[in-house]
Amino acid sequence: RLWCIWELFVLFSFAQQKQAARKAVMLPLQPDLDVLKQLGNFDVMGCRCYDPNEEARLLQVIGAIGIQEFNDRIREWAGLLALK
Repeated sequence: RLWCIWELFVLFSFAQQKQAARKAVMLPLQPDLDVLKQLGNFDVMGCRCYDPNEEARLLQVIGAIGIQEFNDRIREWAGLLALK
């Protein structure tokens, strides 16, 4: 879900990483889903929004950051979350 990952990105971008990692709570949407493993292999191009217009707007903003940079940051933060 693109909005969920965007909110995680904003949290880690505007807070100290250790503080953000302490506050973040990862809950799986499916019972057998390993959230941190999924984030460790994250690719924003696999995310979707219910509203395709919102998806296009978010991807435009993420594109300004850089798709690879965005993916790398999410994967890095997954490692921090795994350590807490």
